[in-house]
Amino acid sequence: MVMRFSGLDLNLLIALNALLEERSVTRAAQRLNSSQPAMSSALSKLRDFFGDDLLVRVGRDMLPTAQAEFLQRPIAEVLAAIQNTMRSKPVFDPATESRKFRVMMSDYMASIILPNLIERLRRDAPLIKVDVVPTDESMLTRLERGDIDLGIAPEKYLSPDHPSEFVVEDGYVVVVDRSNTEIGETITLEQYLSADHVVVKFAEDRSASFEDWFLEHVNVNRNYIVSVPLFSMVPSLIANTTMIATMHSMLANRLKQNFPIRIVAVPGSFPKIREMLQWHRLRDHDLGLAWFREEVVTAAQKTAGKQPKAK
Repeated sequence: MVMRFSGLDLNLLIALNALLEERSVTRAAQRLNSSQPAMSSALSKLRDFFGDDLLVRVGRDMLPTAQAEFLQRPIAEVLAAIQNTMRSKPVFDPATESRKFRVMMSDYMASIILPNLIERLRRDAPLIKVDVVPTDESMLTRLERGDIDLGIAPEKYLSPDHPSEFVVEDGYVVVVDRSNTEIGETITLEQYLSADHVVVKFAEDRSASFEDWFLEHVNVNRNYIVSVPLFSMVPSLIANTTMIATMHSMLANRLKQNFPIRIVAVPGSFPKIREMLQWHRLRDHDLGLAWFREEVVTAAQKTAGKQPKAK
C-alpha cells in the first residue's frame, strides 16, 4: 500500500534521505537494498514533486542543490523520530530485555568504561549487547542518522543541538620508557619541548584535546615522530626508546601494568579533560537508553575512583 502525504509517496522520503546522505544513486540503492533503476526512478519522482533537481552532477560528483540542503536535516530528523518511536517501549526491564546499544568512543574511554560495564551487564542484564564504534569526526552525523545510540567525546566536540551528560574528568601525564635515564622523576618544560613525541590523532582536524591549549599557552609545536589513531598503540612505540607521549592519567595507569613504561607528571598545569555523553534529543524518552546511559556513567566513575595519583 502506498501512503501519501500532501501527494507524496512517503516511501520516497526514505529514498531522498539515502540519496542526500550518499550523494550517489548507486550507493543509495545499495544502502536500501534496491536497484539502481528503481533509485533513479525515485529521484525522478522527487524532482517532479519538489520542482527542483535536488542532486546535480558536477564532474564525477553529485552535489545537492540549495533546496536539497534545506530538506536534508528535517527529513533525517523525521525518519529518526519514527525509528526511535518504533524502538521505544513504555517499560524497560534490563534483566529480561534483549537489545543492542551502539556507542562511539575512543579506545581510551573504552578501556575506562567497558571492564566495569560488561561485568555489570553480564550479571544484571545478560541479553544486552554493546557495539563499540571507533571515534572519528562523523559522530554527530551518525548520531543524527540513528547509526549510533550514544557518542562519548570531550566537551569541545559536542553539538549544542542535542542533550549531553558528564561522564568523567581526567588529567594528563607524560609516559616514558621505564629505563629512560634522560628523564628522571620529573620532566621540565625544556625537556618536554626538546623530546621526540608520539601523538594521537583521530582525524585530520581532531587531535588530542590538550593540543590546542598547548599551542595557545606555549606557542611551540611539539616535535612528533609518529602519529597513531589509538592511544593503546602508544606504549609499544615508547618502550625501549627515548620518545615520550602525553596521555590521559587513567589510561596510562592501566597500560603500565602490561608495558615497560613509567608515568611522569606533566610540566606545568595542563588542562583537565571532561568526557561527555551525547545522544539525539528525540531519544530523551527512551527508557532503555536512559538506563544504559546511567550504567555507562557509573562504570566510568567506578574506574576513576580507583586511580592512583601520578608521582
